[in-house]
Amino acid sequence: MGYRAQAISINASRAVYALNWFNIAPGLQYISRDLDLSLVQLGIMTTAFYIGLSTFQLVGGLLASRIGNRATSSLGITILGAAVIATGLSQNLPDLFLSRLFAGIGSAMFFSPALGMISEIVPQDKYSFHVGLFNGSFNLGGGVGIIGWDFLDQAFSWRTPLFLSGGIMIALAVENYIILRGAKTSTFGARVFSRAGEVLRSRLIWILPIAALSGILSETVIGQLFVYYAETGLHMSPNVASVLGTTYLLIGFVGGMLGGYIFGRIRKRILMFLAWALMVGAFTAVIWMTSSFILLFLLLILLGILTVNVLSMLYTLTAEATKDRGMVSFALSFVNFVQNIIGSFSPLLFSLVYDHSNYAFSWITIGAIGAACVSAGYMSLGYLRSEIYGRQPFFNTDSR
Repeated sequence: MGYRAQAISINASRAVYALNWFNIAPGLQYISRDLDLSLVQLGIMTTAFYIGLSTFQLVGGLLASRIGNRATSSLGITILGAAVIATGLSQNLPDLFLSRLFAGIGSAMFFSPALGMISEIVPQDKYSFHVGLFNGSFNLGGGVGIIGWDFLDQAFSWRTPLFLSGGIMIALAVENYIILRGAKTSTFGARVFSRAGEVLRSRLIWILPIAALSGILSETVIGQLFVYYAETGLHMSPNVASVLGTTYLLIGFVGGMLGGYIFGRIRKRILMFLAWALMVGAFTAVIWMTSSFILLFLLLILLGILTVNVLSMLYTLTAEATKDRGMVSFALSFVNFVQNIIGSFSPLLFSLVYDHSNYAFSWITIGAIGAACVSAGYMSLGYLRSEIYGRQPFFNTDSR
């Protein structure tokens, strides 16, 4: 089967995977009311997802390098679908914590193997575009999860819509496993740990995710808590708040494709990467400054485009800097691990700062952390350039 059909299958799963990340956001007010949870408790629940996501990134990458990307990614979204259904069955905070924790674990086992498979099946000259499409699919699914599940939550409360999205995810896991049959993959078996050590000795693998931390902070906090912020802090209706949250995500679908196309053709790629990451931190920090729907709409469009492209650039640069083709999934999983182990606590940090101060300081804190990390990346600019461009990428050059 040609790489286009396989890429479509991966991106469809990526979209529904994202839907199952963000469809919890419009349901937070109903969960809070039904289970009598405070904002801090909601922050604990959402943080559980990112704890599972971050801690199992390396497990997913190592497993993919040992048994293959196809099997690992399909297993991951099966776990995700089952955990989302379990979320809908939850009766208290411990139930929610455990179900969201396993949803994060399943998500971790899908991400890097799926993106690693794209690096193996698409031609080298189209890779940056497909990484942008992969991340754009995430935004598309997340946007549908927010606005679509807002209407479903209003119609059926929050439990039934979660059963629906979890079931769709499991069905796509089966489809994904079938359609990717025959795709080339590289595995190392018992040698995976020695190969992983080689990857981890690259300083670049540690520097890149820190430099791009503003992207994951923005995506996490805006994606998970902006709707709640708009409803409670700005006193917007649920529908209006969901439109804004959806705008941030949906615009990333187009922005990801365009950004991936441009990034594959620009020469000063590191400067573009760092500049866009800095802008994400700066614009996140000023969200609190307006309650105007129009201004927030425009600001979230800009942030949506910038955020998805910062993450796409991060994954592209990581894959290009990985010498062993079979270890691309592990390298990507490690980069995502570093980002998510820090980013996983951002919803809790945001809610704690609000609890002790106000929403303004919450947004400033998240943006300032991201901007500070970009500064650290800038100081490493010379090293980043020499290591990335001193290596040859290992991608499929078949232009079927």
